[in-house]
Amino acid sequence: MSEVTSALGRTTSRASAAALGAGGAVLALGLSALSAVGLAQVARERAGGLVVVGAALVARIALGLAVAAFDDASAARARAAARRALDSHLLAPHRASAEGAGDLLVSVEDAAQGASLERLRAAAGASLLGLVVVGWCAGWLALAITVLLLGAAGPLYRRAGRRAAVAQVAVRERRERLESRQLEVLRHVPELRGVGALDYGARELAALSDREHEVALSAIRVALESSAVTEFLSGVSVGLVAMVVGFALLGGHLTLTRALVAVLVTGELYVQIRRYGVEFHRRENATTALARLAGLTGPTPFAPAGGGAVAARGLVTEARPEPVDLAVVEGGALLVTGPSGSGKTTLLETILGWRVPVAGEVVRGPGPVAVVTPTTALLSASLRENLTLGRPVGDDDVRALLEDLGLAGERFADLDAPLLPDGRGLSTGERVRVVLARGLVAGARLVVLDDVGGVLDDDARAAARAVLARPGGPTVVEATSGVAVLADAPRLALEP
Repeated sequence: MSEVTSALGRTTSRASAAALGAGGAVLALGLSALSAVGLAQVARERAGGLVVVGAALVARIALGLAVAAFDDASAARARAAARRALDSHLLAPHRASAEGAGDLLVSVEDAAQGASLERLRAAAGASLLGLVVVGWCAGWLALAITVLLLGAAGPLYRRAGRRAAVAQVAVRERRERLESRQLEVLRHVPELRGVGALDYGARELAALSDREHEVALSAIRVALESSAVTEFLSGVSVGLVAMVVGFALLGGHLTLTRALVAVLVTGELYVQIRRYGVEFHRRENATTALARLAGLTGPTPFAPAGGGAVAARGLVTEARPEPVDLAVVEGGALLVTGPSGSGKTTLLETILGWRVPVAGEVVRGPGPVAVVTPTTALLSASLRENLTLGRPVGDDDVRALLEDLGLAGERFADLDAPLLPDGRGLSTGERVRVVLARGLVAGARLVVLDDVGGVLDDDARAAARAVLARPGGPTVVEATSGVAVLADAPRLALEP
């Protein structure tokens, strides 16, 4: 069993849930019988009847609150434990086909409902004791009616649950598609405006929104239809039992108390069975989620190689079937070259642990890592915050590093000056050097440069090269298909 499912098992006591469910159902049946006794006393104009009915009502409210508190607490504990355990899995590299964090968190949410569903199962089973009460109070005919309709109710409840589950999935998928398309259109607004096609994006989003609205309405109709069917069936059963005991009462074969007990207990019996039946799809979701989570694994730690040293032996990546061997000493450098599509970026991401090696081994020492690409994002914050990320670093040291990287002038003099979102207003070369400075301020022992030489001019490349080559500097691995920062570093050529 994986760490995640172990965490769920530790925090969610199925035995406690089953005990609460069974005990709660028996207590609910008893309260129904007590309410019947009180109502019979009220019908006989006895003052104590209202007290009995009131006491039963208060006890039922207290039981409901206790059950809800148990469900919420057990689900919260399970979510917290599972998400903590998920951290180690999400930190590990996984293939592109692996489930994303969002899917796994949905699985955690489904699995966290296990205690609640176990309680409902136990409650439904224990509530069948009500059949004994119905048979004793109202006779064999009322018992036969209840048993027959219960047998028919089970499949209908399951069908209602399945239809609701399918509708929920359809709504979620349609909403996710709409949200994804909205983000995509928003990213391309400048291009769409440039070619005069903004109305195209607006029409497409409107069509997707209308479709999402239709699917949501369909889901609501399914829920209402399913609810109507289940309520109708339970209503028919209670009505038939009431008819049987009514005739028996009129014929003098049954007391009012026993008649009321039979009717109210039948109603309570259906409440428990219906709750369990309509949650059929949630039970299936929880079972599937637990099976999915059971296969999760944590990361395989890198064997320490000291400082920022990097080595790979027989490394086969997702982009290259040919094995690669490389070794970079602490403080050394390696230049990975090759045309576009030769697998340079995939190799870097595998070294970083962002991808799973197909075969072979990567060894990387501990310590901070700086990854610098032309698209690495900056924060919508001050220049200081972007560079220090909250670390206590002196302004003089920060300014000296910026100047060494060729970042001087008015826009870099004020460290409190805000940067626009994602560094807008800076050139690509300036943004790359700010990202590099951020990694060096963090004390990175490994710096990975992915195709950044082409966005720097000669002076900027020389400045970056000089900073990275200082004594005690980081290990540097650069990949490029053209101009390199580390032009004189040992090379690893990748052929397409």
